[in-house]
Amino acid sequence: MSTEISKMLIFTATYNEKENITPLLEGIWESVPEADILVIDDRSPDGTGEVLDAIAQLNPKLKVRHRSGKLGVGSAHREAISYARENRYDKLITMDADFSHDPKVIKDIIKALHQYEFVIGSRFVEGGKLDYSGFRRLISFGANLLSRYVLGITCRETTTSFRGFRASLLNRLPIHQVKAEGYSFFLECTFLVCRTTKSVLEIPIHFQDRRHGQSKISQSEIYKGLLTVLRLTFSRLFSKGPSQS
Repeated sequence: MSTEISKMLIFTATYNEKENITPLLEGIWESVPEADILVIDDRSPDGTGEVLDAIAQLNPKLKVRHRSGKLGVGSAHREAISYARENRYDKLITMDADFSHDPKVIKDIIKALHQYEFVIGSRFVEGGKLDYSGFRRLISFGANLLSRYVLGITCRETTTSFRGFRASLLNRLPIHQVKAEGYSFFLECTFLVCRTTKSVLEIPIHFQDRRHGQSKISQSEIYKGLLTVLRLTFSRLFSKGPSQS
């Protein structure tokens, strides 16, 4: 058994992903069969939690955490980072649960993590693709462009959850400083990462629209994202960030 893969944790957060979760887990294990998977479910009313529990009884490499309600994707990812630290995983890879992210790309992230502390799947570098059209595409592109130039983030991609962390970064990353709870968590986390390390790589991904269910990004999340950009802009101008190494 590969020692490196045995210390690999793949994480996703779920809310009403009953139709997606089983094939997603199968796809992850097909790509990295020795990886542990952590899923945090926010008490999905569609029965996602029960499906996860049934799978976990058959495969101990699946770790399931149930929360009391819909507490937000950001807090779930913060919890996953703490879990990876506490359980001394060498690498943590996070992703969406709706097949927007292809599990086959996990191997590419693992390979890149041999050289880089942080790897993010990017829709906006050469070779990257985004299936959104119209207003959704404009919002996605605009949010990333704005954050790059206003916040000085070196990555073209700041908001996707498809990303990999090496333990050396996880152990230094002051994740408690991330205040955003919703989808803007990913922007703030990227901002913090780029202030903590220069060892960052973007790899192209094809971001596909979800297979089943409905998007959970509401109009209020867009407003929260703008407020997060404003807050981080003040932080960048008037406070010292973590030292890069």
